[in-house]
Amino acid sequence: MPSTVVASTLYILRRSIHTTRFDKRFSFVGRTTGYQWRFQDSLLSQASSLYGQRRGMKAYIQVVGQASAEGPPSLIVHYDSQRYMFNCREGTQRLCVEEKVRLSKLKNIFLTRLEWECVGGMIGMLLTLADAGTQNLHIHGGRNLTHLMVATRPFVYRTSMAVETHEFDGNPTSKFSDGNLTVTPVVILPTAASGLPDQSPRKRRRVESASEGSSSESGSDSESGRPDPFEHMSAEQQMAYRRDVLLQMFSNKGPENAPGHTIESPCTPRQHPLSKTSQISDAKIQLIAADGEPLKAEVEEIAPVPDRIQSQPNKRQTAYLKSPLPRTTPYPAAVSYICRGPELPGKFNKQAALDLGVKPGPDYGKLHKGIPVTLADGRVIKPEQVVSPAAPGHLFLVIDCPSVDYIESLTTSSMFKEYQTTDESSRPNLIIHLLGKQVLEDERYRAWMNKFSPKTDHIVGSEEICAQTVQFQSHALQQYKLSRLDKDIFSIPKYNNRPAKLLSEFTGLPPKVTPLSNMMQYDLEPRNGLYQQSLERWTFDHDNILASEVEKYEGDEKSVKAVQLARTEADKVSMDIQFPGADVQIITLGTGSAIPSKTRNVSGTLVKIPGSGSILLDAGEGTYGQMMRHFGREKLDEELNAIRCIFVSHLHADHHLGVMQLLTKWWKLNSQDRKKSLYVVAPHIYRRWLQEYSEVEYFGPKPPSKQIRFIQNERFSDPKFNRAKLGKLLRSLGLKDMQTVEVIHCRWAYGLTLEHESGWKLVYSGDTRPCDSLVEAGRDATLLIHEATLEDSMKAEAIAKRHSTTSEAIDVGKRMNARYTLLNHFSQRYPKVPALSDDQNNVCISFDLMALPIKQLERLKKFTETIRFMLRDNEDEE
Repeated sequence: MPSTVVASTLYILRRSIHTTRFDKRFSFVGRTTGYQWRFQDSLLSQASSLYGQRRGMKAYIQVVGQASAEGPPSLIVHYDSQRYMFNCREGTQRLCVEEKVRLSKLKNIFLTRLEWECVGGMIGMLLTLADAGTQNLHIHGGRNLTHLMVATRPFVYRTSMAVETHEFDGNPTSKFSDGNLTVTPVVILPTAASGLPDQSPRKRRRVESASEGSSSESGSDSESGRPDPFEHMSAEQQMAYRRDVLLQMFSNKGPENAPGHTIESPCTPRQHPLSKTSQISDAKIQLIAADGEPLKAEVEEIAPVPDRIQSQPNKRQTAYLKSPLPRTTPYPAAVSYICRGPELPGKFNKQAALDLGVKPGPDYGKLHKGIPVTLADGRVIKPEQVVSPAAPGHLFLVIDCPSVDYIESLTTSSMFKEYQTTDESSRPNLIIHLLGKQVLEDERYRAWMNKFSPKTDHIVGSEEICAQTVQFQSHALQQYKLSRLDKDIFSIPKYNNRPAKLLSEFTGLPPKVTPLSNMMQYDLEPRNGLYQQSLERWTFDHDNILASEVEKYEGDEKSVKAVQLARTEADKVSMDIQFPGADVQIITLGTGSAIPSKTRNVSGTLVKIPGSGSILLDAGEGTYGQMMRHFGREKLDEELNAIRCIFVSHLHADHHLGVMQLLTKWWKLNSQDRKKSLYVVAPHIYRRWLQEYSEVEYFGPKPPSKQIRFIQNERFSDPKFNRAKLGKLLRSLGLKDMQTVEVIHCRWAYGLTLEHESGWKLVYSGDTRPCDSLVEAGRDATLLIHEATLEDSMKAEAIAKRHSTTSEAIDVGKRMNARYTLLNHFSQRYPKVPALSDDQNNVCISFDLMALPIKQLERLKKFTETIRFMLRDNEDEE
């Protein structure tokens, strides 16, 4: 197509979009309108991409997070029309909420490694983007990316967004390009894969068959010994199969029922995987408005709907999503990216146009847009006669070198040679280095950095070089306030504002090197360079707290007086009291629901049993980071090693997306100690997720194995289950019994009861409506940890979503005759601290990173009303 036609088409397209864009402000009724919004936004975005970045428009890179034990940070590249993300580790979404980083224009995610520390936040991010209206998302990364995505099919399903994967195989011609950015991947492999065993499929089958045969507690549905239906397919056919599965998982064609096997399927009726019919009734809800009163709910119990009248997905979809995937093996590639911005259009030379006889008016615009014009005398004036040459676009590199094993392949790659120059058109403006331990200490890497122009800026990030500052400052400030009540129960998150190593300690670095820090910003257009204000952010320091926060607290005489009175009342409580379980420690790592907020992460509760170890009750995204903030980096590995069991109540993302980070970190600590074991107790379908992800990132022989053992929640109620198989787990925690209880929420949702040899009992509800089965199983519990997602005024919504209100959770504790009830899993949309009446004197409310032995719940409940008063401003901010 001639350039004149293209330019004219673009001009007309932009004009038409410009004249219709105002309609968006007035279109807000109905589903069709929502699609209209997205269509207009999409059209405008496409036009902007075709045009590229206009001169004077702003473009910049923002760092979200810092290099830490959690992994490398996420990078967000901002253009007017789109956002691009590089890596998405756990906690990225919460940090974006904290820092008000908007992701509505995110269309492309690039991954440097297919390891959980780089991708752990992506799954939750996808679900949030889909629910927020994003229609299309492209994910780019190395080999096995598609396998990773489709392995999530038991718990990820959306009909409002299409997702496409693009795998880079090392081909030099592979690249991504749109109107803003051209991205060229550089696939680097380690020269010595010292940490990886033989990963051939034949070898893995032998290892897995042996491990599964020795771990029969996983249940009788092991896939060992089954023929591989994909064994004779070519690699291309296997990839085509995976892409078909991805199409069944993500679609932007509108709502339809989720397949019956997935966690996203309707809760009505819930059907136990081991039985043909559900034993749990459903609820019919009617909203009744009384004169002058708010709507209230009337609940009528109805029988489950027969299977034959349910809306069923098509057979092809069900077959794809229930069947196993073609097998693969981990591919330890680290992908670096060479990123080139669009050429900036040349400047129009008005004087040159006048000298050539071009009159001011529409012809100026045409020439500036690259369209030749014909004058009245027949002369053709070409754009290059009056417009200066286009300026080369900005250039930046994202380098991932996770260990010294990658240095040789990276530094000898020919892909970087053309950019190792002082030529202004080819030198990078910026190189971001995401480095593993000991990489910067290696002379080879520092010498490679110096091959680039001395004018190039370098941002260097590693766990040692980055100060481990507080990232979630809203929560830290809240914890600072609560610590005035009790510094042990409400300890301030661990942090270190000084890095382990300073860049000044390294010799031979390029002249323009800066350590990476959270929320630092590098401007690409209109001028490139570090945005200095982003480096001058306030850093949390509880010994030198922000003056305005101190004044706000100290100047509030009512708050200060309330704290003093509460502490006086709490000090009257004797801590000499002893009863079975009194010293069992409860650490509420995450107390929110659905998605993380500034002050509440998603579900995770650590139960530490003195002299035995600990059990983790659910582990939403960011649980490992919460452990790091509570225990500190120095004690993190020790506490991770002390976990004997991770219990997953159900497969909603906010309850289990943090498990994989814990397993991969645990394996790195214990890969050489074959006597160590960690149990995962979860719904049966979770085992396949563990197995298929282990083909992307190796964390031991395919679960179940001798080290990472798996027990199905469903097996506990199976009369054929040999409970002797629990022996090692029970002995490791000093438990007499452990029992899962099917509760009223979604498919495969379970609560848990723990009975200790010393006589105490702990009950965990998971997510549920008030459940008689749980009440019966937890009779006379020492502690009930129960969800209280919604306020009492929202009972109708609680019924519809199968959650509990505050009063309902408290009532379960009463019926159970629980000594104490601890409420958690609060809705992030309704951040108020629940009100408790005087007669609810054995009920407490949990907060993130709260830690106390059970006997101190007597002390904690004295703080409830004061906490409500102290946090009243936080509720308004949320």
